Amino acid sequence: MAPKDRTERPARLEGPRPRARVRLAFTWLLAFMTSNLTGFAEAQAKPAPANEELPVGYVTQKDNSVRWTYPSAAEDEVRSLRAIQPQTWRRIVSELGTTVSPDLDIRVARNPEQMRALVVPNTPLPGYADGIAFPESGLVLLTLTDPDTFLRPDLQTVLTHELSHVALYRAARGTPVPRWFSEGLAMQQSQESSLSRVRTLWEGSLRGDLMPFDALAKNFPAQRSAVDLAYAQSSDFVGFMLSGGDERARFRALMRELGNGRAFHEAVEAAYHVQLGYMEREWRSTLTQRFGRWPMLFMGLTSLWVLGAVLLIVGYLRARARNRDTLQRWALEEQPVLTTAALAVAAPTAPAAPAGAVQSSLDDFFDSRRTSKAEPGIPTIVHDGQSHTLH
Repeated sequence: MAPKDRTERPARLEGPRPRARVRLAFTWLLAFMTSNLTGFAEAQAKPAPANEELPVGYVTQKDNSVRWTYPSAAEDEVRSLRAIQPQTWRRIVSELGTTVSPDLDIRVARNPEQMRALVVPNTPLPGYADGIAFPESGLVLLTLTDPDTFLRPDLQTVLTHELSHVALYRAARGTPVPRWFSEGLAMQQSQESSLSRVRTLWEGSLRGDLMPFDALAKNFPAQRSAVDLAYAQSSDFVGFMLSGGDERARFRALMRELGNGRAFHEAVEAAYHVQLGYMEREWRSTLTQRFGRWPMLFMGLTSLWVLGAVLLIVGYLRARARNRDTLQRWALEEQPVLTTAALAVAAPTAPAAPAGAVQSSLDDFFDSRRTSKAEPGIPTIVHDGQSHTLH
């Protein structure tokens, strides 16, 4: 059988080399297992006067009631932020059901170190935040470099988060609100979603590590591991307060109560007609319903990623084995094949008989034939190779 035409074989798919795919799978797995929440943004209770002595290379622009300060080299990034800021602000304020002043001072730094240079010296800033808001003064700080990963954060999300802090402060007219409420609302309004945050909340719920919101109101954690869970449960609980049509209306009623100067717990009870503790118990029961029925109850999210990586490696090894078998089969098919014709050519032949012997054999054959055809009863003689009848 002749070898198959190479053009009939399926083309090899382009993509990362097998070893590169395995390394990539392990990289994803390691990143997921060691990841925490993707960036943080905070609201500071105390105002921080902006530092008017800007670092070298910074410029200032004015968009109506919003003042922008940023490095001139970051013009493209800031232009996109300036384009979405008015619409984002209107949406945030509309969700709060109120009208507030749009005056803002937004400052974008190259990195966290220069972010400190945009406020007056000795202003305490958290080291893990991509953005910081000072709601009382309307100052918003952003950084182009994440303090943990040194990558470019999602600036539009961070900006929305910080604008929510300022809008909430103005809607409540300075009435103090728990930090968990402010952070949870900011994450909801910025539509932040993170698989890592879901994992943190799920694991905290299963272990019984969820912190009571009264405790969070008194002492919001500062340690990174505890901050992860505090942010996760704050976001989910505020989402619970916002879920459904009636809850949206009640949330706007809560904003009105806060704007009228009522304390937070009293405002919640007036708007939702239940105490905050009762709402928290209802929320915890929803966690049990959501997470208790998950198949991941028996296999954590991390285990799923481990399983996925193992399956990817197994698939790679099986594909490599199939490729090796295919190459061996092709090599065998390309070896010369002995056909019938080739065997006939290759078979040994008997030596040719001499010409005289062949002629003598023929003469004997014909003589015997003539002799056998003679009439019966008539004698014949052979003389000089000729047959003669006797009459």
